[in-house]
Amino acid sequence: MNVVIINNLARFPGTARWDFDLVRYEDFIDHRAHRISYIASRRGLSAITAPADSYRVYEFDRLDDAAAYRPVLSAIAREHGPIDRLIVFSESLQDLGAQLRVEFGIPGKWPEENRLGRDKLVMKQKVSAAGLRTPRYTAVTATQIGHAFAFAARTGYPVILKPVNGQSSQGVCKIDNEAQLGIAMAALPAEERWDLEEYIAGTLLHVDGLVDPAGKVSLLVPSRYVNTCLDFTFGAPLGAIMLEPGTPLHTRVSRFSKQCIEAIGLKACPFHLELFHTTDDDLVFLEVGARVGGADVPSVIHQATGINLFGEWLNMSLGQPATLSAPPRSIGAWLMFPRPGGLPLRVRSVTRFHGRLRSLYRQLVPEEGEIIEHEDGYCSMQSGRFLFASSSADQVVKDVEHVLNEFSITTIEP
Repeated sequence: MNVVIINNLARFPGTARWDFDLVRYEDFIDHRAHRISYIASRRGLSAITAPADSYRVYEFDRLDDAAAYRPVLSAIAREHGPIDRLIVFSESLQDLGAQLRVEFGIPGKWPEENRLGRDKLVMKQKVSAAGLRTPRYTAVTATQIGHAFAFAARTGYPVILKPVNGQSSQGVCKIDNEAQLGIAMAALPAEERWDLEEYIAGTLLHVDGLVDPAGKVSLLVPSRYVNTCLDFTFGAPLGAIMLEPGTPLHTRVSRFSKQCIEAIGLKACPFHLELFHTTDDDLVFLEVGARVGGADVPSVIHQATGINLFGEWLNMSLGQPATLSAPPRSIGAWLMFPRPGGLPLRVRSVTRFHGRLRSLYRQLVPEEGEIIEHEDGYCSMQSGRFLFASSSADQVVKDVEHVLNEFSITTIEP
């Protein structure tokens, strides 16, 4: 096969950081049997760890400009024949990858199928059409202020305004009254559709797994969030604890999530689905991404099940045999504390938990004296990152709560 891989994910071999250490392309693609070309940002070059003579690499200053790819992909096709696969893991590049596949006739997700895991309006429409609950929602543009006011009057405040194809809570606003809604609507980009939806009170859950090429959910791991991605952007810690298999909530969430995925029509991909368990004991679909979950979700699932979501996504994309299911052998959790404001800052002191907690098996905190600087993404040097695993769900909950209560970091000017 003639395979092109677009990569902006960073790795840090030989250090304590485990960022994207499961993104090992050479473990799942034989670089000698296939023609492999990488297109990577400078940051993404660190994740290319195959022997240097087994691939060709093209470095781009930025990876979000479709025009920059066309001459490179054309040259690759002229030299090696039609491109058989275009591999893209990053959610921020999924739309671009779909566009390039259709332009160059590359098998895989084209724009219409790609929308199923990107367009929040489309996915909610499909889930609600299957008789499953979603928040009430409507599409809005900057000129539809009256429509937005009428929607909010029906649902009641607060309401949530967010990009149709956003990620990591970027651009998400919780709006408490009509004055705030008017200001937010006026600030929207012209002619761009946004998603306005009712606010759902309850516990936010995320469900991660795999869908086989026939659209059957084969792996499904539900977890309860500790705070939300939106909370994290305002300085709160963020994490999640796997639900214990066999419990009534695990069973309900698994069945509901499977119905949602199959209603949307995802195929041959991982998924990261979010839903609410409401205060009146209902389940409400929020959104889903047809990609591997962010933060330390893939690490926790790998520890609990032995399945590398990135690797099995590659296997399905290439039509290779894939391990798509495995029973959990432990209860896992992840937890991270955001970087302090006002960066850069020098670390004065930071809490460590080596050997103090039974289920804590990995932690990443900056060293005293280290300067913390801004980095993009959850998988980066935060104030602290912690991974947990145990056969006892109670032990994991206890240890996560201990870290939440006891962790602290102090900083000074650099």
